[in-house]
Amino acid sequence: MLSRQLMLPRLAVRAIHTSSSLTSGHHIEHWWGPEKAVGRELVGFGSNGDNIYQDRLDYWYPAIRFRKEDGVISPLRQKEQSDWKKLTPEEKKILYRYSFRQTLSEYEAPTGYWKVMTAVVLSVMAFATYYAVFLNAYVYPELPPTFQNEYKEAQVERALVLEKGNFLGAPTKYDYENKKWK
Repeated sequence: MLSRQLMLPRLAVRAIHTSSSLTSGHHIEHWWGPEKAVGRELVGFGSNGDNIYQDRLDYWYPAIRFRKEDGVISPLRQKEQSDWKKLTPEEKKILYRYSFRQTLSEYEAPTGYWKVMTAVVLSVMAFATYYAVFLNAYVYPELPPTFQNEYKEAQVERALVLEKGNFLGAPTKYDYENKKWK
């Protein structure tokens, strides 16, 4: 079965679920369980109130931070509380990467899934074409003689002769003396 991101690459919501609620019978792709959320700071409500991390275009504010607190980020969090002008660009990037998985431009970057989808569609079309050719060549019988043009013309002439006296329909449009249509 194709993953959600492969089927709908632009519409898919890329999420790391850390809530403990699982609906029965449904498989959630990136479910990590509540034990993986330990050490992550709860920073907001999220899009629907669950404690999950989601990269979304319509709601770009996840409920928890992307990475756990560790020895690298703890001093930066303390430094973050004071003046931001004292932070170097590298420290700002580290702070961002600990809060978010990817930037907006990384999220919107083309993934190349259109190539896979195009290959699948063209493969299905090729298979259907080969199957139709196979059926026409080996399965279907020859066309009956009633499909030939000579037979169709003879049928029209026969109908005109049989309906010569009618005042409605095709015989009214046929010139019987010159043997051509009016």
